[in-house]
Amino acid sequence: MHIYLQKIKFLLAPLLFASIAWSAVQLNSVVYDLEIEIDDTYSVPNFNPEGGTTYYNPMVFTTTVGGEYIFENYASELTGGTQDTSLLIYDNLDANFVVEQPLIFNDGPSVGFGGGQLNTFDGFERHSEPFDATISLSGNTTYAALFSSFSPDAIGVMQVRLTAPGQIYSTDLVAIPEPSDTGLWIAMIITFFVAFSYMTIKRGI
Repeated sequence: MHIYLQKIKFLLAPLLFASIAWSAVQLNSVVYDLEIEIDDTYSVPNFNPEGGTTYYNPMVFTTTVGGEYIFENYASELTGGTQDTSLLIYDNLDANFVVEQPLIFNDGPSVGFGGGQLNTFDGFERHSEPFDATISLSGNTTYAALFSSFSPDAIGVMQVRLTAPGQIYSTDLVAIPEPSDTGLWIAMIITFFVAFSYMTIKRGI
């Protein structure tokens, strides 16, 4: 029995440290759930080779820390039921949005450039999938994120989950909700459980 408990102890020790490390990551991560309305407020006519108008919604935001940011368009209700959505990020707020090449672009999980992504962009080749980007951004920097669809004349609503390594600030048209702390609570519960189990076994040996 002593040997058996010793084995459990040595198994729980690395699990404890891994759980603490994971909790630290969760503590620093902030998740924002955004509802992006795409309407005729912002548009660019005659840009898409397929014709029509390209509608978009910009969000100007400032980072507090540098690191990896995840932009995931997990649901959309757009014209014609299209799921073809794009993310464009500019660090020049005076740029001619959409028309000028952005700093970062993503058109799907494997299509984009900039921000640490592989350059897999191939002109206006259409990809009927929502944007899903993990990109690197600098800390204490102001960016403009444009949410759009290059499906002609597409308007409607996008649901976007933004996971950041720290809080971001925005006073623009798209509201930034309070951070989601579910992950933090889960991390704390797991850490407490593993620590309690480890100490219980240690006292019994």
